Amino acid sequence: MRYIIHGAGAIGSLVGGWLAASGAEVVMVARQAHAEAINERGLTIRSREGDRHITGITAVTDPRQLSPRADDVIFLVVKSQQTAASVQALHEVFDQETPLFCFQNGIRNEKVAAWRFRRVYGVMLGPSATLLGPGVIAHTRMRNLAIGDYPLGCDELALAVAEQLTRAGFEVTTHYNVMAVKWSKLLLNLNNATHAIANYYVQLSQVTPKVSHFMADVVDEGLRVLAAAGISIEEKNNPLDVRAFVAKLRGVGGNEAEIRAAESLPDEMRTWPSTWVDLKNKRDETEVEYFNGEIVLLGEKHHIPTPFNTTLLNTVEIMAAGQQPPGRYTIDELIGMVEQKRSEMYQEHSKTPPQ
Repeated sequence: MRYIIHGAGAIGSLVGGWLAASGAEVVMVARQAHAEAINERGLTIRSREGDRHITGITAVTDPRQLSPRADDVIFLVVKSQQTAASVQALHEVFDQETPLFCFQNGIRNEKVAAWRFRRVYGVMLGPSATLLGPGVIAHTRMRNLAIGDYPLGCDELALAVAEQLTRAGFEVTTHYNVMAVKWSKLLLNLNNATHAIANYYVQLSQVTPKVSHFMADVVDEGLRVLAAAGISIEEKNNPLDVRAFVAKLRGVGGNEAEIRAAESLPDEMRTWPSTWVDLKNKRDETEVEYFNGEIVLLGEKHHIPTPFNTTLLNTVEIMAAGQQPPGRYTIDELIGMVEQKRSEMYQEHSKTPPQ
């Protein structure tokens, strides 16, 4: 198989780089500076284990530069707001029978891809990575991927791709209902907005009590909404135990050693969610509507107040539109904004806020 990595930024480069290092044939579709660096010098992946330099990868800037082959497999690794345009661009080059795997967060991408491609697969992304510069990325945490057919099933190709990714170094599970796993990941992605608004990286937020407890409330609200909507996150071998993660966040008590360890992490090993990166780079569009927006929409439909996710959604959208950098509000200010929204929403729903 030849793997076409469409959207080879940080995560796409990590996936493609490890595949290439395992002996797979890889072509990356990347931005010009990154593509040129990969073609000229190869790809460097930094991690806590040290630097890994990978050569033998071909990089292009547009899928039209490629000649399709019968053994092509496409990995779509763009943000949700870029999916429709990317799928159309790929459809103009590749046959509709070409397998396409959505290596993306959110739960709408597979449906969009299925408008143009017949064989669509869902992939839950666990790893975090950062693009440090052309030809250089950092892998900051986790290796887990979950794969399955869209909307249901797990065929021979899904199993073969999972096996190749396992050989490359990922921890891969395969699923009949991969979208249940992707809904689980969406719940965890709800706090991308929290990190961006209050300017926290993941390793520090998860050991800081006030932040971790707020994050638990955000995910709990999402769980209540999904339950009301009848959306299950139960799936055999689901690598994401959302309820256990919430319990862990609630149990954070401010261990000084853990906080010092998080604060001592080198900058390039800190995990900054994509929403933080978007605000840092003054992009006027983020994935917040595909994460928190999903919970807000379902909450409205099923008459469940969503003060946490509504506040996060509205605040990030305002910050992005105004090109405001991360850290516009402190966690205390964010908590206060949620309390104000909670009061407004429960009055609107004629309910009394829970004590």
